[in-house]
Amino acid sequence: MKTEVDIGTILIAKPFMEDKRFEKTIILIVESNSEGTIGFIINKKIPSTIDEIITDFPQSNVQVKYGGPVSTNNLFFIHQHPDLIMNSQKIQTGMFWGGELEDVIQKCKSGEIAIDEILFFLGYTGWEENQLEDEIEEGSWMIHNANLKKLNHDLDWSKLLIDINKEYEVWATAPSNFHLN
Repeated sequence: MKTEVDIGTILIAKPFMEDKRFEKTIILIVESNSEGTIGFIINKKIPSTIDEIITDFPQSNVQVKYGGPVSTNNLFFIHQHPDLIMNSQKIQTGMFWGGELEDVIQKCKSGEIAIDEILFFLGYTGWEENQLEDEIEEGSWMIHNANLKKLNHDLDWSKLLIDINKEYEVWATAPSNFHLN
């Protein structure tokens, strides 16, 4: 199992994480340096579609994801078009984040980029220097290397946890609140 966090790393919340904001989350790390780490929760959606958030965006049923508790009024995105979206930053082969939102809007309007080829997030997750490493050491996160080939592929926390470690099967399928059982 991977032990270091790099750009492109997947973090999987371990069962019974104390911080309920991150319960059963899968996070893609998009930036990691000496100042800290940034990622997006990739398995939690909000009830809004992108055209409800950006009024001049083409009509779409593409749901926006909850990226994390930091800057929840700001829109972020992951895409596969650094040639069409200026100022993008590489995450892993074929996957980039950020860039010019106006490029996204115009290229989606013109059809050069399919709307479902972009993941949109409100908010992000962030850790200060050494904070994430401390959380990993405390046992809050599992580190996984995954090459996400399809951006709009829904990842299931329970299935991914079991695929990585069969010992987690009983916990991965348990309800969040045992008192409800």
